[in-house]
Parts: sequence; C-alpha cells; structure tokens
Amino acid sequence: MTQARDSDHAHGVIDSADGTPIAWSRLGSGPDLVMVHCVGVSRETTPQPTLVDALATHFTVWSYDRRGKGESGNAPSYDVQREVEDLTAIIGLASGPAAVYGFSSGATLALIAAEAGAPIERLTLLEPPLYDEPDPDHEFRAEGERRLAAGNDELHRWFQTDVVGVPEDILADMLPAPEAVLKDAPSLLHELTFLPGTPATRFASVSQPTLLIASDATVPEMHVWARELEATLPHAQRAVLPGEWHGVDDATLAESIRAFVIDDTVGAAPSR
Repeated sequence: MTQARDSDHAHGVIDSADGTPIAWSRLGSGPDLVMVHCVGVSRETTPQPTLVDALATHFTVWSYDRRGKGESGNAPSYDVQREVEDLTAIIGLASGPAAVYGFSSGATLALIAAEAGAPIERLTLLEPPLYDEPDPDHEFRAEGERRLAAGNDELHRWFQTDVVGVPEDILADMLPAPEAVLKDAPSLLHELTFLPGTPATRFASVSQPTLLIASDATVPEMHVWARELEATLPHAQRAVLPGEWHGVDDATLAESIRAFVIDDTVGAAPSR
C-alpha cells in the first residue's frame, strides 16, 4: 500500500484481494464513511464532486476509484465479487466497520457487498436502481460490447440514452463527454454485468440499518424501488428529499446521512 498524508487528508493505493490496485482518498475526521461512486465515473469525474467536502464536516470520508476507473487498475475479466473485495479493502483502511454511502448503481453495488458479508455497519443509499430480470444469455452486456467496439463515445451515448434514460435537457450538458469520462467508458460494462437480476427480494438478508433516499423530483421508478427495498430489508427506512432528477444537493444529503449514521434518526422529509 502507498500513502501520502497531510493533516486530515490522505491518499494512496491499496491492492485488492486479486492484486488489482485501488486508488483512494481520505478527508475529514469523525466516524468512518466510505463513498461508492456511480457508474462510469472516478473521484475526478463524479457528478457529486463536492459532496465529499460536505460529508467531511461530520465524517472521516473514504472515497475511491472503482476498478477500471480513474487511477485504479482493472482485471482481464470482470466479476462483481472483485468489486466487493475492493470495497472491503477500503473499509479495512478505516478504524473499524464503516458506514457506506452509495449513489445510483454504486448504491446497488453496496447492497451486493452487504449481501456478501462485507463489514458494513450502516448503509445510506441514494436511488439504487434495481433490475429484476436476470440476463442469463448476457445479451445486455453483449450489446454494450458491440457499442464499445464502435468506440468509447458510442458506448457512453448508448448507455446514457437507452440504458439510463437521461432526460434530454440534462443529456445536452453531458454530451460530448469530457475525455476523462470517455477514458473510463469501458467500465460501463461492469454495471451491464451486475445490475441484471437485482430485485429487492434478493437483499432480504441485508440486516444493516439502511437509509433509502430518493429525490422528490426523480423518476417514479426510483420511488417504486425504494419502497420495495423498504418492505424487504428488515431494518430499512425511506426518506424523500427535495432535489432534482436523480440527485439531491450536497447540504441536504450530507445532513440526512449525518442524522442517520450519527444521531440514529432519519433526519429527512417524511417518506411518501
């Protein structure tokens, strides 16, 4: 492991269980909280670039580049269990079991890690997508591979329009994608591998206290999935926060996470 430190800020690289180097950063002080980023982004390109600073006023925040993104390495083949091992390695840098914040597919990945027994103390999840149907013939991923063969830009555009369904006004601000985003586009295939077959019922064994957060302005499916998870997980609470499409502002989100993790309260608008 390599590490550089400056007071309450540090960064470094740790080898995951399979030897893949995973790049990480640490900021703040207080209880440990690990951030799991959404699809296809790194610490540099995340759509929540200043959330780590907001959270660091309450927590020791660990942020890392998921494999295949940013400064982290990758492996010749993909298995979501390697990502569980990556998250476990980052939690191992903390002083003990840590709370985990996951956004979008990063939130679904956090659920998969909890299901697999990762040492997670609490889960705070912003709009995890759930794809009920498995993909036994890997057709979903195969289409992604066909798009990737046409170039990183083609895969990125197809994923945002056909898979995610980004609204056109928001998509206009996302395209053309910056080079740093396009560089990591092949990692979109990771989500195309692990998201199919993630119905809420799969996670019935996840016993950690869990806060399920959704924006009041998001797409209806996010609220459906959150309600399904709330009904399935034994210790889940749901909160609807003022926000926008697939997002909540940093201050509101950080306060909700602080209240749940530190104060053991929902600290958010009532569920609907």
